[in-house]
Amino acid sequence: MKHLLTIVLTLTLLTCCTTPARREAMRHGLDSINMRNRNDQPFTTADVQPYVDFFDRHGTANDRLLAHYLMGRAYHEQGEAPMALQCYQQAIECADTTAADCDYAQMSRVYGQIAEVLYDQGLYREQLFYDRLAEMFAWQGRDTLAALMCLEQQGQAFEEIGYADSAFARMEEAAEKYRMYGYSAYAASASGSLAFSMLRYGRTEKIGNLLEIYESESGHFEQGGHINNGKEVYYYAKGLLKLKENHIDSAEYWFRKELHDGKDFNNQNGGAMGLAMLYEITHQPDSAAKYYKYAYAMNDSMYAQQATKTVSRMQAMYDYSRHQEMARSASDKATMANMRLLVSLIVLLVISLLASWLYIARKRVIEEMQAISQALGKARNELARLREDTLTNQQAICEKEKRIRQLEKAMGRYGKLVFFGSERIENDLRMSDSYKSIKDMAVRGQKLTADEWRLVYEVFAEYFPVCHDFCTSTMKIDTIEYRVSMLLRLHFETKEIANMSGVTPPYISKVSTKVLKDHFGKRGSSKDLAKELNKMG
Repeated sequence: MKHLLTIVLTLTLLTCCTTPARREAMRHGLDSINMRNRNDQPFTTADVQPYVDFFDRHGTANDRLLAHYLMGRAYHEQGEAPMALQCYQQAIECADTTAADCDYAQMSRVYGQIAEVLYDQGLYREQLFYDRLAEMFAWQGRDTLAALMCLEQQGQAFEEIGYADSAFARMEEAAEKYRMYGYSAYAASASGSLAFSMLRYGRTEKIGNLLEIYESESGHFEQGGHINNGKEVYYYAKGLLKLKENHIDSAEYWFRKELHDGKDFNNQNGGAMGLAMLYEITHQPDSAAKYYKYAYAMNDSMYAQQATKTVSRMQAMYDYSRHQEMARSASDKATMANMRLLVSLIVLLVISLLASWLYIARKRVIEEMQAISQALGKARNELARLREDTLTNQQAICEKEKRIRQLEKAMGRYGKLVFFGSERIENDLRMSDSYKSIKDMAVRGQKLTADEWRLVYEVFAEYFPVCHDFCTSTMKIDTIEYRVSMLLRLHFETKEIANMSGVTPPYISKVSTKVLKDHFGKRGSSKDLAKELNKMG
């Protein structure tokens, strides 16, 4: 019994404790892998796993943060995005932001890697969120260069989303701060990126100065003026600038240089399109047609290549086969099976409830349409009778014609709901130019004018007729209650609504609470009011 107790105590000490020498050796090994990561040298999950296991038991918060981060990097390099994101999330959970020695710079790298994975998946809005966090922690960790790089990447995310002005503002701010902190080469590269982005949107007013900075300070050029491989889009920008300045020979030189040096589909398309525009300006239709045809062919190839990459990204994002193979016991597999069964049942229940709700909502809309159809038929019959004596009933005819137009418009709005469904309506709303214009004003914090409010009313009435009819029948238009309800149904945030209305967010919250109580008999916040309005369709 005494020997057994000794063995148990020994095993406990070996499991729960470690010597300073052992810890120092493991820390040295983790730092070595971190150095390989920074130098783009390969390493695998098997290389990192011993350090994750060790520091989860014996390490500080910063040790665990670094170990899980490096495991995420290993999974990322293997193309396993889901596992990489999981490791990055675990790394964030390991950090102790209340500690005086919290490694904020390392946290910035974790958030930056999450943003990179999301960028690869085309999730630009989510990327923007994590880039902002990465910038914040970089400043806290006094990693100025990393903070400015995150700021520049926010500009790229805004560009992909389609917010050109916000993208240009972020890139320009990044270039100015790079220069202010002494990073001249980075400032020049950011100026080049800004020039290429402005070119994409047809903004050429600043491109000349930006390209001059890029050429003289970026360090991307070899002897003889040749740019480094992979950056040949510069030739297209240069060609367009010369074409705008009416330097035809110079423009042709740069477009042909892009065709010669840039072998990918994107550069081939750019060079050919540039030459086509040049020949069109110089009245050479045969040459213009030749290069337009080639440009369109390269454009088709580029889209095909992008589609292939998108499929590959989606496959990588949702390929859980390796993760499933990591189950270590039959018990774990049984647990996963039970969880999947539970999730399936929940999903089926949600689908059933959603289907029932959609059926009831569709039935209600159809009943509204039938009522409107009957009213429309009655109005048309009355109009026909009135027209039998046009002179006597002229005013009544005008009123009936106006009523018919109103009913026909309502039929169109309800018909859109019946035939296209709520999901299609929501998607069409977000893709519409009017909604994008309103959203852009909201993001910029712009107070709306009377004409801009009329645009919002039109969008609201077109896409959400049921909610529009409810608000119009229960509230006076042009009141703050009506506008708050309308903008919440159009998916605007409280802060955005406050900016658009020229008031404070607390005031909007107060109005939302009042509308929810007066018209729905409930207590709650603006989010609760938005849920009630969304239920109307």
